Amino acid sequence: MQSPAPSSSAGAPAPAGPLADPASLPGPRGLPLIGSLHRWDASRAHLLLEQWAREYGQIYRVKLGPLPIIVISEPDAMMSVLRERPHDFRRHFAVRPIFREMGIDGLFSAEGDDWRRQRPLVMRALDPAHLRQFFPVIVTATERLHARWLAAAAAGAPVDVRADLTRYTVDVTCSLAFGTDVTTLSREEADPLQHHLDTIFTGIARRINAIWPTWRWLRTPADRRIDRALASAGKAVHGFIDNTRAQMRRQPELRKAPRNLLQALLAANEDARLSDDELHGNVMTLLLAGEDTTANTIAWALHLLSLNPDVLKAARTEAIEALSAESPNSVKGSRMVALRDFDSTRELPLIEGVVLESLRLKPVAPLNMFTAIRETQLLGTCIPARTMVCILKRPPATSESFFPRADDFQPQRWLAGAAAASGAGSQSAQAGVNGGGRRAFMPFGGGPRFCPGRYLALLEAKMVLTTTLAAFELQATSDPVSEQMGMTMQPQGLRMMLKLYKSATEWARSGQA
Repeated sequence: MQSPAPSSSAGAPAPAGPLADPASLPGPRGLPLIGSLHRWDASRAHLLLEQWAREYGQIYRVKLGPLPIIVISEPDAMMSVLRERPHDFRRHFAVRPIFREMGIDGLFSAEGDDWRRQRPLVMRALDPAHLRQFFPVIVTATERLHARWLAAAAAGAPVDVRADLTRYTVDVTCSLAFGTDVTTLSREEADPLQHHLDTIFTGIARRINAIWPTWRWLRTPADRRIDRALASAGKAVHGFIDNTRAQMRRQPELRKAPRNLLQALLAANEDARLSDDELHGNVMTLLLAGEDTTANTIAWALHLLSLNPDVLKAARTEAIEALSAESPNSVKGSRMVALRDFDSTRELPLIEGVVLESLRLKPVAPLNMFTAIRETQLLGTCIPARTMVCILKRPPATSESFFPRADDFQPQRWLAGAAAASGAGSQSAQAGVNGGGRRAFMPFGGGPRFCPGRYLALLEAKMVLTTTLAAFELQATSDPVSEQMGMTMQPQGLRMMLKLYKSATEWARSGQA
């Protein structure tokens, strides 16, 4: 394996010999003018890029229309791109203009000094200390999800897993972010805000993946739907901000002990002085990021568990034991549905391994696109300024070089370090992975822009898996499940039959069955 050349901004010496011209890199042969655009399908973009990585190696070049892209799947080079932000690389050049024109420019799309100013505020609002304080909200949402799936099991009706999990994450995010209980899990129809978020998310993906920004010149019916969704969601968010500010003026003690993330963000913002547009953008970012990525992660985990009964059985045992340990604190004769002690979520090593292994095999963000800010070098290749660079996360995470039996679903591979995990979830769980696995696995990114929502995502996933495994048998329907790429990679066609789990001897021994 060729070692990556150090980034020029790192101050390391240049590699011996001349750097390769990116035009000389291998890659798919395209047609004049359009390159490989005739083969492109945005909904399968990750699969196509991964296929080419198998054919052409850890660095190759592809042209989509007039746009040349350097694609990398070597972990050290990938981490170099992530680490050297924002000096050498920034997000795909189209991201910030699109987010700005949509009025949702926040931490995700911010760059440079704007990002440095906003990052600490969002990090503080999403740190484990605040999650501990807001934990009862997650408990309530988890109990509602259980009730919804209990009703489906009783009716013998198949469950649209991703749709229900999206309701769950919207409920959690709105309660955590605004102190507003939208109760989508208790409704037949989704809350209008969820519908608007789905429309916006789809619109973002379509515009970022577009070769030409046609919506700036020709407004299609889809563009008008996006405009309406942005206006409605924006009105709701501005209302949340205004109401929260008024509440904090009436209750100054909330500045020191905020009860939701928006209060925490406003309290932390007293010195930083974010503009109203930046506050709005970050609130929208919390809503959008919290809805899709976490729901897809949990859905993939349940799908993989349904295909691996031995792992499911072991994870169920851990879930029942965790809930049984809390049962003396429950009402006599009742059955614990969800964990109620925040610290209990730290004692789920196998279930945390299930989440990590799911992210390894089914990464919800399988690729990231960046733009080189200035000339640099990767894997012995010169990367000119303004060049598009794509990193692929799944190839190294499923390489036999880093993970023995890499294609197998083996959450146990993460156990050695999981017991030492701290907070709602921890990268220390990676200590149980041999060799270079720690470098090859980067589901939450890396470098200075490591995902600030990782603790919340892991906490929600562990709560849902514990509750669901203890209560239900999982049986996939005959519908084929495929991967579909939008802003994130989601399961398409994932429906399950849930059957109440009857053989819970652990529950009987605890007197709670």
